[in-house]
Amino acid sequence: MFQLRDQTDLNILKELTKNCRIKANHLAERVHLTAPAVAARIARLEDAGVIKRYTIEVDTEKLGFDRQVFIQAAVKNATQRAGYDALIHQYRNAIRHHYRVTGERPYLIEGAFHTRAELNEFLLALGQVATYTVTDVIDELI
Repeated sequence: MFQLRDQTDLNILKELTKNCRIKANHLAERVHLTAPAVAARIARLEDAGVIKRYTIEVDTEKLGFDRQVFIQAAVKNATQRAGYDALIHQYRNAIRHHYRVTGERPYLIEGAFHTRAELNEFLLALGQVATYTVTDVIDELI
């Protein structure tokens, strides 16, 4: 297990989580180090695999994905697993994240669909290979 050097490492990670494009000199000011020291710590965290990748967060509503949902699913039986996997792949543009989780339904799908009809089409197909429950997203809280 990797050990963070100190609270400053954790603060660097928190700042990068908020904005992965922050300039090194701005980040250095926030964590009270020099820019070269911050760059060295980031390189160490990357080399250790603590920082796996840099990414962006997209406002799905601005792209027209107005139906945001969480779907808990369980494949009906082992013979339908291939159909489930194919369906997930078919809808990969609408599925933001797909997790294996604990509990009664071992899959959690985070989806964003353009319309209620598109979501319904996915759910009808999903119902052929899995049981599921849907939770609609009303608003994101920060």
